Amino acid sequence: MDIKNSNNMYLMLMYVYLKAYQDALSDFEYAVKDSSYVDLALMSVRQKYGEKIDRIASELSA
Repeated sequence: MDIKNSNNMYLMLMYVYLKAYQDALSDFEYAVKDSSYVDLALMSVRQKYGEKIDRIASELSA
C-alpha cells in the first residue's frame, strides 16, 4: 500500500472515530438532561455508540 494512501486512510478513520465520539458525547449530554437515571442514559449512549462503530466497521470492510 502506498504511504500517501495509507496516510489518507488513517486520517479518514481518525475523523470517523472522532466524529462518532463527538456524537456519543452529545447524545449522552441530551440523555442526562432528559433523564434522572444517569446509568440508564449511559447504557443507552454506549449502545448507540457501539451500533455506530459496528456500522462504520462493516462499511469499511465491505
